[in-house]
Amino acid sequence: MNGKKIESDILKIFFILIGVILFGTVSYHFIEGWDIFDCLYMTVITITTTGYKEVGEMSVYGKILSMFLMFFGVGIFMYAINTFVPHIVERSEKRWEKLLKDISDHYIVCGYGVMGKEIAKELPKDKVVVVDIDINKVELARENGYIAIHGDATDDVILEKAGIKRAKAIICCMTDASNAFALLTARELNPNVFTIAVLRSPDAEKKLKRIGVHALLSPYRDTARKVFALLTRKASVEFIETIISGREEICLEKVIIENDKLDGKTLRELDLRRRTGCTVVAIVRNGEIILPDADTELKRGDILYLIGKGSGIKALDSFI
Repeated sequence: MNGKKIESDILKIFFILIGVILFGTVSYHFIEGWDIFDCLYMTVITITTTGYKEVGEMSVYGKILSMFLMFFGVGIFMYAINTFVPHIVERSEKRWEKLLKDISDHYIVCGYGVMGKEIAKELPKDKVVVVDIDINKVELARENGYIAIHGDATDDVILEKAGIKRAKAIICCMTDASNAFALLTARELNPNVFTIAVLRSPDAEKKLKRIGVHALLSPYRDTARKVFALLTRKASVEFIETIISGREEICLEKVIIENDKLDGKTLRELDLRRRTGCTVVAIVRNGEIILPDADTELKRGDILYLIGKGSGIKALDSFI
């Protein structure tokens, strides 16, 4: 009922506004003798307070008509704008709310600054929900095609609105304190959500580790490590960059051996290369990296790093 009443009020105001414009146009035509288009133009610039020059010399009666339109027409025009704009904004918000209800298995990006924008670009656009306390950044995110919410990501109400209980991961690119509060709230609402924090200060790393963040990224530290790797192991960096760039359908996968049936079996016996197309490139055992061959035996607790195409990686669950 409320929606119907609002639409009814908007229609009334619309027809009143049209009536004022027609009244002004016809009145100018009879008083001043101008052609209809000039009269319409004069009416519109008067009630919108645009203030352009009159279309011609005006008589006393024409000036009286202009004053009447200034007093009443301007008021009606401003009232119409104040009625239309909130309704348009409300309809827009309902559209975003509907999109949020339908989304699942998505990524929540908290903070749409420089880092947040770059992260969002790398993710599927239809699977990203941006949360920012700055309304200008929210509007920018929406212009860029993302679902975006205006609010504080540390607020559980805002995170619930962003669909945290259905989300796959939450990436926080705010201040370190805000990141910590947002991730704590996110873990309470959805213990299974994957959490990532982008550090502003290396000093905050220990504090964020205490709350159980799955991944901590430091732009300064990670860049320094990449510079060192480029200087000492350039080929390795280029290979990893090729994989994570998405240009090739090649994936690196980490698998932990937890099945007792695999304890003692060799890679030759598993025959993963033939069965899945994946190759074990390294095994981490008790902190030591092993470069395996076909006769390498697996032990419970081993961490396997495999390389293969996406379809092969998905098939691993059937064998390991």
